[in-house]
Amino acid sequence: MPIPALIPLPNGTTQFSGESIPLPDPLRVASASYGDIPPGVLEVFTRRAGVTLAGEGPPLLRLYRNSGLPDEGYHLHVTQERGVQIEASSAQGLCWALATLHTLIEDGRVPCCDITDAPRYPHRGILLDCVRHFFPVETVKDFIEAISLTKINVLHWMLTNDQGWRIESKLFPALHEQCGEEFYTQEEIREVVEFAACRGVEIIPEVDLPGHTTSILSVYPELGCTGKKVRLGDAPGIYSVILCPGNEDVFTLLLPLLEEIAGLFPSERFHLGGDEAPKSEWKTCPRCQKRMEEEGLATEEDLQGWFTARLAAHMRGLGKRIVCWNESLLADGLPGDVPDLTIQYWAEMHTQGSTRRFWEAGGAVIFSDYLNVYLDQPHGFVPLRRVYNYSHGIPGNKPEGVLPTGGRDAVGLEACVWTEYIPTPEKLARMTFPRAYALAEAAWTRSGRKNYEDFRRRLDLWLARNTGPGFTPPEEADPKLPKRYQERFKFVYGQATAPRPENNGGAGGKIAPGYLKRWIKWYLT
Repeated sequence: MPIPALIPLPNGTTQFSGESIPLPDPLRVASASYGDIPPGVLEVFTRRAGVTLAGEGPPLLRLYRNSGLPDEGYHLHVTQERGVQIEASSAQGLCWALATLHTLIEDGRVPCCDITDAPRYPHRGILLDCVRHFFPVETVKDFIEAISLTKINVLHWMLTNDQGWRIESKLFPALHEQCGEEFYTQEEIREVVEFAACRGVEIIPEVDLPGHTTSILSVYPELGCTGKKVRLGDAPGIYSVILCPGNEDVFTLLLPLLEEIAGLFPSERFHLGGDEAPKSEWKTCPRCQKRMEEEGLATEEDLQGWFTARLAAHMRGLGKRIVCWNESLLADGLPGDVPDLTIQYWAEMHTQGSTRRFWEAGGAVIFSDYLNVYLDQPHGFVPLRRVYNYSHGIPGNKPEGVLPTGGRDAVGLEACVWTEYIPTPEKLARMTFPRAYALAEAAWTRSGRKNYEDFRRRLDLWLARNTGPGFTPPEEADPKLPKRYQERFKFVYGQATAPRPENNGGAGGKIAPGYLKRWIKWYLT
């Protein structure tokens, strides 16, 4: 029989007998053979399935720990004689088995089946930007619930940028107070982290440094190179005013601040950004030039590398491994000064090919190519089919599916939802879904098992049961010509004529040549 509305498609055995068994309410579970179950995991399943847990009587659901399975792998076996049996080696494997079981339930019955499954990539993520436009806790929870159903296991949570500082800081409260009520209290952050953990989702926070830091400099202008007062960002784009690494007071603030934030997130990974950091002020700053001389640094890019390595060493002492955007590799000192560095690739804009060399040398890379998985872009730019077909790779690099030897454990795919032009929860849902479901299958299912037409069949069934408010219909998420080019033209024109940040020397109707070149390439792709 055809595989039902399972997204992502399993990688192993997938057999259905055509029979089914009822899912009783209350549901009895036997878990002694599994051991300790992470708090909340079973409650999430019963809430999704619309049943309650009971402790007495013969169990229908039996859980077993099987250390021979991959870390996120599971075995789901449903028969009329034995009911539902799940084997998993980890809490995440158990989460994914229960997510699959929930998906299979129809009219209160579970199909008899045998499914063995494990993911292609260990990192399957979505970036959610809650800075450019702020989204309340319930919207973030709804987002996590939607992505976790398809086994996306990372929420990369963008919490600081030029337009705001969205984390409560008890050490430096002026940072979040400038945002009025649009920030997350530390209690709310812990609540979201716990909500995600029960669904198998790791939250990796991002504090972008040293660029995109107007939200710091608007409160502490003395931490910039000129000391001139700047205001909180009010437009998208790249701001030329960034932190001054030659000023020791920058580290007096950042080190305890990062330690405070790190304590809110159990993840071993912490994202320090590092993208789009203009160096124009550093070139003329006496303190920056003195720092370069003292540290033996040849270029301002090396100064950023030194800055990142200093923060990374501090975070390593807190038990954190650092993730940075790929511009960070322009420094000669990286990755050598940060041996456990993970790079997030979004565009190999630089002729040096630094990301390509890092990856081929065995470096850990999360792939987030802006041409393929930036979900804030119109569907005419990044259609559903393109997201589905995405795989790791850098232009001019090895063929898809060929990984370098010696690679570390963070290789994976991540889609990004930047929110400069996404002001409401409704538009957030419209831009993210169903393209996030295509990313889920691209990151979970091996390329040899994928088939776009079959995905569309299963997607229609999935959306009939899991459609949220404002989801884009699949046919609109994969527009045909000429609508695709109409969407592209409208977007490029809007970007080219939008107001630019004042402290970047721009104005309405003007745009940096690098961005214009990128958009033209995008339009023609």
